[in-house]
Amino acid sequence: MNRLAFGLALVSLPLVYQAASRADDSTAPPAESPREHLQSSQLPWDRLDTLAVSGGGATLEEPPFYRVYDAVLDNANNVVFVVNGGDGELIRYDIASGQMSRIGRRGSGPGEFWPQLVEPSGPDSLLVYDRGRARFSVIPRSGDPGRSFNLHLVGGRGRQLVAMTRMGTRFWVAQSLGMPGELMRVDTPPGTKARDTAIVSEMTLGGGVSNTVTRVPHGEWERTADMTSFETIRDFYAGWATIASGGDRLFVATFAADSLEVSAYRVGDDVGGSSGYPVELAGLSHRGLRQLYASREGSLWVVEKTDDSTVLHVFGESGDTWARQGRLTFPGTARILDVSQDRVAFVHLDELDQEILVVARAAG
Repeated sequence: MNRLAFGLALVSLPLVYQAASRADDSTAPPAESPREHLQSSQLPWDRLDTLAVSGGGATLEEPPFYRVYDAVLDNANNVVFVVNGGDGELIRYDIASGQMSRIGRRGSGPGEFWPQLVEPSGPDSLLVYDRGRARFSVIPRSGDPGRSFNLHLVGGRGRQLVAMTRMGTRFWVAQSLGMPGELMRVDTPPGTKARDTAIVSEMTLGGGVSNTVTRVPHGEWERTADMTSFETIRDFYAGWATIASGGDRLFVATFAADSLEVSAYRVGDDVGGSSGYPVELAGLSHRGLRQLYASREGSLWVVEKTDDSTVLHVFGESGDTWARQGRLTFPGTARILDVSQDRVAFVHLDELDQEILVVARAAG
């Protein structure tokens, strides 16, 4: 989905949670309005003030989150919308009060127990994609019934949407073509490998393809030794793709086990008619990288997974270069969901592998 940036930092997640655990106390400070006059690259991301924490804990009184796929921050209303994939539901979470309400019935509506992706769709709606049904829904944030349309995927075996991003009135998808056809032939030798491909396209709000931006590697398939079947295995770490947008740019990233390549496309009238330019993220080790995200203002966050922690690297554009502006480190596993203005929403796995939703803002 979306975006971010900052200053030098090392933060311990338990300390962040200490600050957040008082969110429901009457003594907790009220949430300040976002600092809209600052660019995200100017924000003091060297530490975080936690606004809300939900999920985890040893009792059933804690709100359960599992398989949280996505989230959208609504800073103007002090709200975050969460896609809780385990129950196939959209949740409206009020940051100030901690109150939650479901949009639609559990197990029905846009989720239907399948993984979902969600993006803002104007000031009053959310654009939700149901991967299992290849269907988009435009859902009013009030929870009223919305409209749905199907995604017209191009050919390919096992095709699926792997990422989507929206900026303004335009949105893009990255679509996997699935298993290459040559692996399905009877005479294909065991051990034969072939790349999957992700096609990055701009879409219309009717589900049609407006234009194709680029094609990039997305995983690798291998024919197994069993010649009596068409059994294959897939190695995602051989290369996978994602997209993000912010700051009037579309970013296309290709990961591998020890590399990351990022290209940027300026969003003009016709992205498909332009060529991307490389984004060099100076000083970034390319091992253990798992996620790239862009703040809505255009800074880039890269997620690195080490043996026992997660590191969030933030880069901002300065002239013709991208400089690392800071680093946040969390114990265990963390995943960015959304970044807007001075706020970030992410999921953290606790020691019991329960998902904890955290909303924080740049401190200072």
